[in-house]
Amino acid sequence: MLAERTVIEIVSQLLDVEESALDADTPFTAIEGWDSVNAMRVLVYLERELGTPVDFQSFMAAERIGDLWRACAQAVTP
Repeated sequence: MLAERTVIEIVSQLLDVEESALDADTPFTAIEGWDSVNAMRVLVYLERELGTPVDFQSFMAAERIGDLWRACAQAVTP
């Protein structure tokens, strides 16, 4: 299972944002550089890490990093 901290690390790395500035409650609107292109980059990276698709509806409904982590957790839960 993908840890919440791993999702934070991925977002930090792909968007070149300090990891310490992010937590589960961070809204995507507060992350500099968050846009539709970077959202897709994060989605593709997470799906490769998980080895399975993330539900696109859940991904698009996510407003915070914690929501994204929960969408990823659902993707790997049987």
